Amino acid sequence: MNYITFTTSGSVELCKNLLISVRKLGMEKDFTVYCLDESSFAEISKFKCNSKLFDMSNIGEKFHEYGKGDFRQVTEAKIQIIINELKDKDSLLYTDCDVVFRHDPTEYLESSIEQIKDKEVDIMFASDSPFMPICTGFMYIKNTENVHKLFKKYFELSKEYGKLGSEHMYDQEIIYEILTHNQILMPDTKIRHIIFPTEFVVNGHLYWNEPRTGREAVVHVNFTIGERNKINKLKDAGLWFVEEKEIV
Repeated sequence: MNYITFTTSGSVELCKNLLISVRKLGMEKDFTVYCLDESSFAEISKFKCNSKLFDMSNIGEKFHEYGKGDFRQVTEAKIQIIINELKDKDSLLYTDCDVVFRHDPTEYLESSIEQIKDKEVDIMFASDSPFMPICTGFMYIKNTENVHKLFKKYFELSKEYGKLGSEHMYDQEIIYEILTHNQILMPDTKIRHIIFPTEFVVNGHLYWNEPRTGREAVVHVNFTIGERNKINKLKDAGLWFVEEKEIV
């Protein structure tokens, strides 16, 4: 399984925490991490993952909060990174870096992929319930013509929303708009997607505010604004590992 994420110097501590969590599961070398600045690249290069520099010199080094500052450029870089990785891969698993792996998800993922192989599914998303049915912070993406058409349309709409000064339409919202208005926005293409169960990958709202099974393999600390607040959430849940200083 090809696991992909990206970071900036403003989110590098969260990314390091993700990498330490997957190291504990023997998965560190399965990850490719794109760094959007030299500072984060220097930090992530200390790990045994495959680190790549995707230099965006115009991106500020602070943590990029939803809708603020360079957030649109960062989310566009995220989709471009996925496209870059799909050039030589049949599929990949993209995850945001504010995620912790509690258990190795590979067996479940491979079983799920096997079940959909004849169903022409293009993407599998995590759930962002109750905010939105899909979450682009955790996606299994197949290298299909439909996927490339979806991302092309995404870039078109992102540029339009950027010109309008929208502070609410970014990668997740735009992709959801395309999926829900597929026949209007992409009448020649049918994007097929399904949702991972929250018992497998759980978002921040459900994990911290709703009853949980304890079997969740992946925890996404979204629904929390700011790097420090995310770190504190993870610490309170016993999911913060950076202090162990396991970088070798």
